[in-house]
Amino acid sequence: METTDEVEIKYKCTVCTSELDGSTVIETDYGTPVCENCMRACGRCDAVMTTNDIFHLVNDDAYWCENCTDASAHFCDEHEGWFTGYTYSAEDSNNLFCEYCYENYCSWCDDCEASYFHGCNIDHEGAGRHVHDYSYRPDPIFHSKDGESTRLYFGVEIETEVRGADYDALREAAEYAQILENENVAYLKSDGSLECGFEIVTHPMSHSYFTDSANPLWRVVRTLKSDYNMMSWGTRTCGLHVHISRAGFNGGTHQHRFLQLVYNNKDLYELLAGRSSSHWAKFDDVINPRDGKKTFMHKVNRDTGSDRYSAVNTNNRQTLEMRIFKGSLNPRFIKSAVDLAHASVEYTRIMNVREVVNGGLSCAKFIQYIRDNKATYESLYDRVIMHNDIIQRIERKEHVLASSKFSE
Repeated sequence: METTDEVEIKYKCTVCTSELDGSTVIETDYGTPVCENCMRACGRCDAVMTTNDIFHLVNDDAYWCENCTDASAHFCDEHEGWFTGYTYSAEDSNNLFCEYCYENYCSWCDDCEASYFHGCNIDHEGAGRHVHDYSYRPDPIFHSKDGESTRLYFGVEIETEVRGADYDALREAAEYAQILENENVAYLKSDGSLECGFEIVTHPMSHSYFTDSANPLWRVVRTLKSDYNMMSWGTRTCGLHVHISRAGFNGGTHQHRFLQLVYNNKDLYELLAGRSSSHWAKFDDVINPRDGKKTFMHKVNRDTGSDRYSAVNTNNRQTLEMRIFKGSLNPRFIKSAVDLAHASVEYTRIMNVREVVNGGLSCAKFIQYIRDNKATYESLYDRVIMHNDIIQRIERKEHVLASSKFSE
């Protein structure tokens, strides 16, 4: 504290109003006192401001004040973040891209000599007759077994590429896979992240229909791999996404428990999913960068916004999307992915707060649930048995090398 004419002057933090020792008062650039906890400096101009001022994370590296951000940074509409450097655009999009998103999400068409975000729709090679644009959204056709009553449905996106960027082979593969659309099982879509391929998008199916009745899908997937030179697992571009109907959950608290189970057991889910991806399927999007604490509120409430390239993307109105899985044309692996999604939902369906506090969402208890229900989750159970030694190490919280975890 300071004294003037023997009158004591007390300083208070502009933000939290706590009293400050006058000898250690931090003064912002606009002349107001602030405590150390409520002070923030711009990573570019070093201006001293407060946590109440607007800052933006630039290049995932430093927080800049609003003036510096507006003057020297650009906003990437794809990953919804600020960056510096060159800006990029695509013929079929009004979005502005950073270099990373442009290289990973846009594709260059040699025939058009232009870049596309959703992929070129011009039928240069003939495959376009069978592969819909990325934005294609047909009316869903729901599949369940005779007499089955359920609100819990799953939809799978299987990304696949042709070996050697052979467009003739791609055209032939697309012509063959078209039978899935004719049978109302799935349809083909382009994807800007694929170099020479398409994604197979299934209509919504119940878990039992996927495992017991989706025979046309499994036949086509096997044949694409064996007869049409298509691949998924061995690429750097392909993933497998499982959509889960929101209507199949018992409300927001059930979704919250489901998210906790997935995010609290990152090593287990990456093991069963076959990959770790810090970009396509982030597990750190529940960490508040300001205090380092975990929070799921912004993911449960879709109106508050969330990173769609998350382990679980919650931005879709009708579904939660598990993006963690490595791409595969192995029906057994795809079934295990749907099994894992179903088991995660059902395991967390009826669970009270006490059970959660007492470790109900632990890796060990969830694995025991899968073992107890192996008749329901045959493909997932087989995968658990295959990785039993690694799972035991994960349960003991031992370090596991990533290279030893991932197999199809």
